Amino acid sequence: MKDVYTTGQVAKICKVTIRTVIKWFESGKLEGYKIPASKDRRIPREALLKFLREHRIPVDPSVFDLRPKILVADDDPGITALIAEAFSEDEDLEIHIAHGGYQAGFETMRLRPSLLLIDYELGDTNASEVIDTINGVEQLADTRVIVMTGFLEDAGIRALEEDGLRVVRKPFDIAALREEIRELVGLMAAGPVA
Repeated sequence: MKDVYTTGQVAKICKVTIRTVIKWFESGKLEGYKIPASKDRRIPREALLKFLREHRIPVDPSVFDLRPKILVADDDPGITALIAEAFSEDEDLEIHIAHGGYQAGFETMRLRPSLLLIDYELGDTNASEVIDTINGVEQLADTRVIVMTGFLEDAGIRALEEDGLRVVRKPFDIAALREEIRELVGLMAAGPVA
């Protein structure tokens, strides 16, 4: 369990928006401190636990495991198995799998992953439709997206990149993708993939 939490992490634990946590902090209901020369706020674990008890906010203890969550969405079981295997020894990450667009959208809303790695063509929909669905959801504002494709032409890839998305062409170098994902979610390299 961590000793100090960000407002975003407290929001995930309490299942509220970051704005709500900031209001609790600013009103003095939730104790913590601001980082000098920054607007960033930090909430010590004991202050958070006290707040949860005082306000009778039920919390599943497993939510205190704030390892970055990666959601891999691809309708090709071979791709999801390859990626899951590449991360199998990374205990500092949680890997989740979705096999279609509807499931990807649902799991993204439920898990609030740090990163969504999504195939462009998912059979029942495409990545653009899933991304459009989750855009504008405040709790997902920090979710990064990487789109995988084996079929999009250069113009389609450029259009996605112009929308601020990272695009990876299939087949891809799994070791390089793994390191890029770890970097995007703020983790240091964890050694080579076997």
